[in-house]
Amino acid sequence: MRWISTKPAFQVEKIVLQNGLVVLLENIPHRTSATVGLWLPVGSRFERKRESGYSHFVEHMLFKGTRKRHYTEISRAIDRLGGHMNASTSKEITDYYISLSSRHIPVALDVLADMFFDSTFSNEEFVAEKKVIVEELKMGEDQPDDYLFDLFYESQIGDNSLGRPIAGNARGIQRTTRDELYEYYRSHYGPEGTVLSLAGALYSTPAEKRALIAEITRHFDRTDHALQGKPGYHREEFRDAEFQTERAPKQRLLKHQAKDLEQINFVLSLPGEKTQLNQPADLQVLTHYLGGTMSSRLFVELREKKGLCYSVSTFHSQFLHEGVWGIFCATSPDKYTTAVETALQEVNELTTGIDAGDLEESKSGLRGSVELAMESAYRRASYNARTYLYHGIVKDWRDYLVQLDKVTPTTFLSALRHVWRGASPGITSLGPKISAATQKKLSNLVKQPLLSQ
Repeated sequence: MRWISTKPAFQVEKIVLQNGLVVLLENIPHRTSATVGLWLPVGSRFERKRESGYSHFVEHMLFKGTRKRHYTEISRAIDRLGGHMNASTSKEITDYYISLSSRHIPVALDVLADMFFDSTFSNEEFVAEKKVIVEELKMGEDQPDDYLFDLFYESQIGDNSLGRPIAGNARGIQRTTRDELYEYYRSHYGPEGTVLSLAGALYSTPAEKRALIAEITRHFDRTDHALQGKPGYHREEFRDAEFQTERAPKQRLLKHQAKDLEQINFVLSLPGEKTQLNQPADLQVLTHYLGGTMSSRLFVELREKKGLCYSVSTFHSQFLHEGVWGIFCATSPDKYTTAVETALQEVNELTTGIDAGDLEESKSGLRGSVELAMESAYRRASYNARTYLYHGIVKDWRDYLVQLDKVTPTTFLSALRHVWRGASPGITSLGPKISAATQKKLSNLVKQPLLSQ
């Protein structure tokens, strides 16, 4: 194994096992718990069209039994210790993690290694889980916000691997065979390119640290497995045109999907920034200021002053090569155009600048929320792993606070001009059918590009 030294103030250590798996350790003393997890650069972003939903399906199957554990024993091994176990698939990352008392870290390592290397994908469990995923897809269609965001990515990013739904579609899942899915798992999963990230109370003495590293090595430095994948964002096949998307288009679309609902759920979207190292925090401040809290501009204007909605929020989704920024809201059909008009007015006002006092208040709030979030061992483990996957380095999360301090009214306006100049907002909506007059009014509202001068 190879050790990478770090500056004394930075507490994350990196180990590379002989089989290529990267281990990140962040020891946080004076705690009693820890998070142990695997993060892989595998997700819907890297699926061919015929493979849509495979990454998510594989994530499910890793809980469905191994060579030495029935599927009930996987969850029971952690439940009996009072721990929490979960997994998620996103567009560019899949993760499996366990949070539990630090004295049970060896159990977490054993379970995760068993799932990662030795899942069997039995045909019986494959058939059963296929039904579960179809039900999950139906459930998503019954939840307006979930369904809306699938529509949003499809309409605003397009029919490509980034725009397609993470879980795929029912027809594609139903025609998938066990052998096809197992081959996807075998060819996309592997130690090389995968990150095992641990954070929390990991050890208190040098001897305990050596014992932990020995335990990690015993479970994860393996070559006796079927996995041949070398997951990574720069694999040769990911250069194919099918996987390439440019920055979201400046001219966006109006897309409405009629559905029998009481409200119209909508996303008003604009370009965002791709993930990058030492990223300026200006757009994060904007996101927090406009819709991150109950005292945010949009919450106050749309809900408190005008009673247009119950809640409104903002988001900034960042990916390997592109990003999207948006506002999410749900409102009654007769208030729809007013809600869009009000939201656009708030956005347009910011394109001329931000009050220095408001900016400092937003920075303070964002700093506090980040510091609070990073008290979580899971958030530390996740941040370390994701930063390494995207940028290939181990980075102190407190560096983000340094970037936050650098935001000024001048840099804030410059960032907006850089990302939004010439961009027209897009609107994706879901709910009762809208009239031609409403469609025309919405079209007029978003026709004028932001920062056209």
